Amino acid sequence: MSNDQTNKIRSDGGSSKYYELPPDAKELNDLIEYKKMPFALANIFKACYRFGEKEGIDLLYDINKIVYYAERLRGMVKKGLL
Repeated sequence: MSNDQTNKIRSDGGSSKYYELPPDAKELNDLIEYKKMPFALANIFKACYRFGEKEGIDLLYDINKIVYYAERLRGMVKKGLL
């Protein structure tokens, strides 16, 4: 992950290369590993994917988890770690 513009994929708003699934991807963890997501981003991705489906957990739990990890990601970006 990088803010470097040289790594960006051009898009016209339609489907783009970054939406293609990797070969042999069977579950969410395959996508997380393929994209080399940092821990915080992976947790946001997982919470969004299962949003409201985890037994015993309400929507606010998932929202709080997403916000918590988003704030950690923001801190990493501000420190130049991403």
